[in-house]
Amino acid sequence: MVLLVIFFGTTTIFSQTPALPSEFQSWNEIQLILPVVRVKDSKGKSVDKVTATFNGVLRFGRKNLDFLDERAGLTLDFRVNKYLSLLTAALYRKDELVKKVHGYETRLDFGATVSKTWRGFTFRDRNMFEHRFRNGRADTNLYRQRIQASYNVKHNDKVLFSPFISEEGYFDLGSKTWIQNEFYAGITRALSRRSSIDISYIRSDSRPVNVNGLSLSLKIRLK
Repeated sequence: MVLLVIFFGTTTIFSQTPALPSEFQSWNEIQLILPVVRVKDSKGKSVDKVTATFNGVLRFGRKNLDFLDERAGLTLDFRVNKYLSLLTAALYRKDELVKKVHGYETRLDFGATVSKTWRGFTFRDRNMFEHRFRNGRADTNLYRQRIQASYNVKHNDKVLFSPFISEEGYFDLGSKTWIQNEFYAGITRALSRRSSIDISYIRSDSRPVNVNGLSLSLKIRLK
């Protein structure tokens, strides 16, 4: 219910802004996940207490399939308990969202994720504060919230795939306005014991163009 409220609420916000051109883009990401600290819970099961995730992003679009957005980053995730984890991240970004206009920025993030499984559904609510150091432009501060719901589809107690939907809003703390909204709908499929892939439709409402596209995210656990 909360997810639906946020989805329709943010959709309403962006529908009130002047119509922007729309284009298809391909969003691609690879994540290398490295457990740094492990502990055993009360049942003797090994649990990742601190995790480092190295990620690279490449997005392309327009008629010539130009490289529009290139990113590299590192996220540290600190598991407090089975419901709460804290995170900090750093990311470098180079983009060309407008033809022949290049942008460069470094992002620093601090936040927390709350998760809960109920009747087979897993809900996650990630909240972050983000500072963007932008070359040639004024720095900005944002609040980001992403809510996700997923469900494991099983056969003979084996997970076949996991459908999910998620919604993320970006709120500019300076202008006090929602400047971007991203909606994902897709599936997660395990490729092996240590790797999985997310395949989803992505709708992004932001300037300079709205995006309808395909998102691929490959996740590889290193150990």
